[in-house]
Amino acid sequence: MKHFYFFTIFTLSFFAFCNAQPANDTCATSQTITIDATSTSYSFDINTATINNEEGCSGTTNDYADVWYEFTMPFNGNVYVSGSISWNIFALYDSCGGTQLQCSNTNQLFTNLTSGTTYKLRVFRTAANASNTGYQSFNIQAFQEVSNDDCASAEIITVDTASATTVNFEIGGANINNEEGCTGTTNDYADIWYEFTMPVNGNLYVDSGISWNIFALYDSCGGTQIQCGTTNELITDLTAGTTYKLRVFRLLSNADNAGYKSFSIQAFQEATNDDCASAETISVTTTSATTVNFEIAGADINNEVGCTGTTNDYADIWYEFTMTVNGNILVNGSISWNIFALYDSCGGTQLQCGTTSKILTDLTAGTTYKLRVFRLLSNADNAGYKSFTIQAFEKPSNDTCATSENITLDTASATSIDFEITGAEINYELGCTGTTADYADMWYDFTMPVNGNVFVDGNISWNIFALYDSCGGTEIQCGLTDELFTGLNAGTNYKLRVFRLLANADNAGYKNFTIQPFEVITNDDCATAETIAVTSTPSDVYFGISGAVINNEVGCSGDSTQDLADVWFEFTMPFNGSVTVNGIIGWNYFALYDSCGGTELSCFNVSGDFLNLVAGTTYKLRVFRTQAEAGESSFKDFSIVANETLGIETFEENSVSIYPNPAQSVLNINTNQPIESLTIADINGRTVLNQEFSTKVDVSKLSKGIYFLYLNAKNTSITKKIIIK
Repeated sequence: MKHFYFFTIFTLSFFAFCNAQPANDTCATSQTITIDATSTSYSFDINTATINNEEGCSGTTNDYADVWYEFTMPFNGNVYVSGSISWNIFALYDSCGGTQLQCSNTNQLFTNLTSGTTYKLRVFRTAANASNTGYQSFNIQAFQEVSNDDCASAEIITVDTASATTVNFEIGGANINNEEGCTGTTNDYADIWYEFTMPVNGNLYVDSGISWNIFALYDSCGGTQIQCGTTNELITDLTAGTTYKLRVFRLLSNADNAGYKSFSIQAFQEATNDDCASAETISVTTTSATTVNFEIAGADINNEVGCTGTTNDYADIWYEFTMTVNGNILVNGSISWNIFALYDSCGGTQLQCGTTSKILTDLTAGTTYKLRVFRLLSNADNAGYKSFTIQAFEKPSNDTCATSENITLDTASATSIDFEITGAEINYELGCTGTTADYADMWYDFTMPVNGNVFVDGNISWNIFALYDSCGGTEIQCGLTDELFTGLNAGTNYKLRVFRLLANADNAGYKNFTIQPFEVITNDDCATAETIAVTSTPSDVYFGISGAVINNEVGCSGDSTQDLADVWFEFTMPFNGSVTVNGIIGWNYFALYDSCGGTELSCFNVSGDFLNLVAGTTYKLRVFRTQAEAGESSFKDFSIVANETLGIETFEENSVSIYPNPAQSVLNINTNQPIESLTIADINGRTVLNQEFSTKVDVSKLSKGIYFLYLNAKNTSITKKIIIK
């Protein structure tokens, strides 16, 4: 029985110990904490606090658990408490049982506290959240009252036109007042004040980097609000020598935020060319671009028409120039913030308008034009890209088909043509695809010296080429970058249109093309194949393919059809074995046939081997390129050599061992033969690997299946069947 009593007493004591109330469960037993100008974190345990039906923040009662703290204010100012989540509620009292000064959940800025005074901080939760073990901590920080908390005590700052002045501020200690913001409505704000004297007539730019910071400018304390905005603000039409009051303020919810507590401020002198009547004269030439630096931040802001016919708030400055030639003007402002509009006179017609860069077309020599450079208000204060270049371009003499420039073509070499297209008229017309767009074009004509093809190379896709049989006639062919025009007749005159999209017409690069005719190839089909000798000694074969007919046909067996140019050769095999062909570059493709219209034995590009060829048999070799590469003048040759297959006696005398077989990743080769290279072909004869000889061959990239390994020595070839698993 005594044991039972002892166990019961122990259990009750242990239960009481485990569920002990926190020591600071009441105001009278509040925990003393120290606060200062840095944030301090305190952890609390509210899970076992007494639940009381008492007042919260709103004046109504509820069941709450609370813990208490007290602190002595180190200076006059504010205290910020952050509890991270709405479960945590904070109330500040002047004493136990005294007045509740302020109350809120999550976080709270307690304002207008007095240095040396001890305050009681109640941390509490509803009964529903009291048992939650998360977020049981808060941060607390004191902010000293600011000296420039009202307009009368505004801090004097210096504003300069040469550079921006950075002003650091601390707003966490400012008084919170319910007062007017920017929109005319009131809210709880913390504000600090500055004053400055404007050094010049013009504008003022204030930038703080974030919308928490709000700026309002006044003509005096209690006077008129001149302008107001968040983040950054261009304040306009200020007067030199006048002192202004700048209010920097935040909503109560952002007053305690430690970030972005600085702003930059700079004055900008009013622009002398702020309107059309006072436009600055600039010189525009055809020889080179003129760079014009400008300062637009001091310009007046006006609600006026931009490019699209709609109005907006813009800052603008004006220039005038006299056109030196008939033609176009290219203005380049590098970025879309810079907008350009051209007028025939002040108050006259807007001729053209655009952003970033603009070709202003069809201008007349000797005429004076007005150029408006402008930005949206939101970009007027941006310090970047405050310059533009301007250049005149004379209208080319070959701007139309009727005035095409004649060029002479030579089959021996390509002719290089330089052109200047920026001065050409911009017309809305057909391109290559049958759809219309704004293009600048120039025209050339030539008489074809031979039957065959013409290759035109413009190096880049900006340059587009179309060939016609006459002005207003049929478009024969059209393409961009480079184009092989095929099936042309000797003695016929053709019209070549060189054109660019409007967006590329002003681009200074790649303003040339090369053009060369190629005579019809005699070995353009299998029936007229050129005979070549193939022996055990390598020989080089040169070919011309640019004059070949372009056909839409299959390249290597199994490929889809495409536009190809091909030439044909034939050779008779001198012995049983293989033939190695090296075309040097991927443009060159090779296919071997047993006859014209017969079976394709093998096909590859660059280089490879035709295997298992029979002595005395004549084979047809097709050399082909895609249309895009047919006009390329380089790498128009290949080497070819025959390799004799070893006899059975040689196989027996000079053994070759291969392992593992089947192989998965690496194939090992052991031989005493002087092997030079090796080739692996699939069961269809297609070469899948061709390399110099190695005793270890990486076959990890080959698909599963049966393959043939050809070990190539001088004038001989050894064949082994391998399996890849």
